Amino acid sequence: MNILEGLKQRHSKLLVVLTACAMAGLVVATFADSRKRMIVTPFQDAKFVPVDPARPEGSQFAVLSGDPAKGPSAMLLKFKKGSNPLHIHTSDYHLVVVQGTMKHWEEGEQEADAKPLGPGSYWFQPGNQAHAGSCLTDECIMFVKWEGKRDSRLAEAPKK
Repeated sequence: MNILEGLKQRHSKLLVVLTACAMAGLVVATFADSRKRMIVTPFQDAKFVPVDPARPEGSQFAVLSGDPAKGPSAMLLKFKKGSNPLHIHTSDYHLVVVQGTMKHWEEGEQEADAKPLGPGSYWFQPGNQAHAGSCLTDECIMFVKWEGKRDSRLAEAPKK
């Protein structure tokens, strides 16, 4: 066997070993990441922070799982009495009213026509659809499950 054949043989063996190690690492990482863990958060332990740090007295949220800035998450959301303007979120979300009475409506509908939604009421809001809401009681608390990143932007005013 000449030197060139010996190097090729060693290179092939090294490539096989490195590939096997990489695949083993991938399998371990996949299974490690896929193991779900139980999450328990008593309401009194939920850490509420302002949705908008510039308005510390405004709406607040407490992240229960996930990272709302990066992907799917679950949170508690707290609003004081009043209406939110027509706005849009990129991701779909599911919401359940936990406390208080709310209204929720889509662009083109009127708040006056929206049904009051008390504790246990649910809605699904598709992403990229303008909608608005209001809290009719002193405070409303909701559970929200985001299917992707949580964001929000004001909807454009309808052209007249």
